[in-house]
Amino acid sequence: MVGEPDRSRAQGASAVVDLRAEGEALVQEARSTGRGRAVRAVVRQPGQSLILLGLPAGGGLPEHDAPGPASLLCLSGRVTLSSEGSSHTMPAGTACVIPSERHEVTAAVDSVCLLTLSLPDS
Repeated sequence: MVGEPDRSRAQGASAVVDLRAEGEALVQEARSTGRGRAVRAVVRQPGQSLILLGLPAGGGLPEHDAPGPASLLCLSGRVTLSSEGSSHTMPAGTACVIPSERHEVTAAVDSVCLLTLSLPDS
């Protein structure tokens, strides 16, 4: 249909992605698979990736290292970003720099987040 966002992966500025609809679909996918998360790259371009995270309540990303500079935007719900003894509660509409040390993300309620990764060109 004309004017509706493309639900496939966007590649650069030419495609528009409905983050709300994609995020809700990812939360449902994560819940149905029991994995605690579902992720989809919605934009990939040289040096940058935008990764949409669907996190059902109690789900999240286990402790891991960031592959480079990154930030997290909570689009809906509420998540906690924890690293080395500190934690930040992030309600919908908030953003945070991802620490360079090991960290994890846990969803207090069904949540959708957008992860921005800045990567060196390959």
